[in-house]
Amino acid sequence: MFLRNIGSILTQKRFPRFALYTLGCLGIICFSMVLIGAYYLSPIASSEEIVTIKISPGSSTTTIAERLATNNLIRSPLVFKIAARYRGIGTQLRAGTYQLSRDMSLPRILDELKKGQIEFQTFTVPEGITAKAIAELWESSGFGTAKAFVEATQAPKLLKKYVPEGVTAEGYLFPNTYKFAKGSTTKTIVQMMLAEADKRWDETLAKEAEALGLTRHQVITLASIIQREAGSESEIPQISSVFHNRLKHNWRLQADPTVLYALGDPKRLLTRKDLKFVSPYNTYLHKGLPPGPIGNPGMASILGALRPEKTSYYYFVAIGKGKHHFSKTLAEHNRMIRQIKRKKAAAKN
Repeated sequence: MFLRNIGSILTQKRFPRFALYTLGCLGIICFSMVLIGAYYLSPIASSEEIVTIKISPGSSTTTIAERLATNNLIRSPLVFKIAARYRGIGTQLRAGTYQLSRDMSLPRILDELKKGQIEFQTFTVPEGITAKAIAELWESSGFGTAKAFVEATQAPKLLKKYVPEGVTAEGYLFPNTYKFAKGSTTKTIVQMMLAEADKRWDETLAKEAEALGLTRHQVITLASIIQREAGSESEIPQISSVFHNRLKHNWRLQADPTVLYALGDPKRLLTRKDLKFVSPYNTYLHKGLPPGPIGNPGMASILGALRPEKTSYYYFVAIGKGKHHFSKTLAEHNRMIRQIKRKKAAAKN
């Protein structure tokens, strides 16, 4: 009787405290589970880096989850499978090639895989053209507006990540043919171009630039001038040698394409007045390289800027059909110019 009364008293006094303790523990557990769930469902990184993933027909949810995890797009294959099963779309994930970014959450990745990104488009960027010309080509190809493209090239995050020493993406929109999912944003495509340029600039090229006493920005700037001057890929090493020789002796480069760039690339021949146009890009007025690239060079021109042919050439002039005559002295250069003018005059008569 006594023990029963004591038990009754203890139960009455301790139960509220025990209940509160239990509820508190359950609350902490639930809150922890929410935090853990949010962690596993959240984007794996803030990076907008594009990752291409191919899902083969017949792939199971497990296979898809493992592939995503291997490519560092999700935190846990198990959570991916649980989320797919919870949403009832485990059997609705479609095969295809996807372009996903690391800043996508797990639910968004599931949405993309359910929707499917099988229809692709291609966009070809020619070597040497300016960022402005690429933007115009983007618009004329029907993918979006030139204004949106230009704005994408000015995105602070992309510039900070991909553009060394520069404030614009000029020179770093790598010329190539890009394949992308229909409906991709303009910013995604710009990032693909910048990422491709970044990938091409490997440790070997960095060491070659360092050996020449040049930064990457200087190499790309020089390559962009070479690209615009070269009529054929075979002449790139010689044209590069002329500019390297001039830079070595602190001469003005006197490259017509830099003046054209400063003028906004007019579709006409330069005049004597144009050569006096005041701009930091005018290499007739200023010694050394201009502040930045005047276009987006291809790999051949980048390698040419790094690997000039060893010559004593300081001058070159176009002689037609994409060819140039290279000269060691100004006298030889002027003689060739006079010959070219005589031939043109004779052709008119």
